[in-house]
Amino acid sequence: MRLTVIGCAPAYTRSGGPSSCYLLEAEGSAVVLDMGQGSFSALSARRAPHLLDGVLISHLHADHLVDLIPLRHYLTYEAHASVPLYAPPGLRARMDDFQAATDFLSALPGEPLRPGSFVLAGFEVAARHVTHIPDSFGFRVARRGGPGLVYSGDCSNADDLLPLLRRGDTLLCEAALGSDYEAPGALHLTARQAAAVAARSGVARLVLTHVLDAYPEHAVLASARAAFSGEVVLARPGLEVVL
Repeated sequence: MRLTVIGCAPAYTRSGGPSSCYLLEAEGSAVVLDMGQGSFSALSARRAPHLLDGVLISHLHADHLVDLIPLRHYLTYEAHASVPLYAPPGLRARMDDFQAATDFLSALPGEPLRPGSFVLAGFEVAARHVTHIPDSFGFRVARRGGPGLVYSGDCSNADDLLPLLRRGDTLLCEAALGSDYEAPGALHLTARQAAAVAARSGVARLVLTHVLDAYPEHAVLASARAAFSGEVVLARPGLEVVL
């Protein structure tokens, strides 16, 4: 199973690159985790979007879903195809309101996402609520019981990820607060918090993502490496990781 980072920026960035979007491929199948701003065109350069087997959306913030709009347009008017969508309840109504349309996401059919497990094109997917906004999800995606990718989405309590994590997994974890100390009431994690849960769970690798521009790369990595002795990587567009 191969992870390709399509975009890893948070809600805004001045340094360029799409926001949250992560492509997982294995044995010809492919799923995408989140579709933040700028991700549709970057994804299209890697894989024809109508050949995706599914899209998973972690929560209802624009930097994780807004490029469902160009994806929908492409599927409807050019590809004449559909791709299954797994998203929190409320997404479809929100898109209908935003686009002044009825059933705007009809080219992306699917039931609302709930906590639990399911199989998607050979990928074993587990979804669990995490602390952020209501109905925020983290995911574990694996192939036939092998090492998995655990994606935090946006999460302010790293312990929420523990039920998803298995020894040998790769943890793709937001660290929007970079090398800062934890702030009470913050909706995001620091690199140290992400690294601490990685160490507790015995994962093989930590990929830090969604880091705000204000935090220098060296400080973010140093903060994480002080708490986790495994491999620590900072996400960037185009990064590929083989699980």
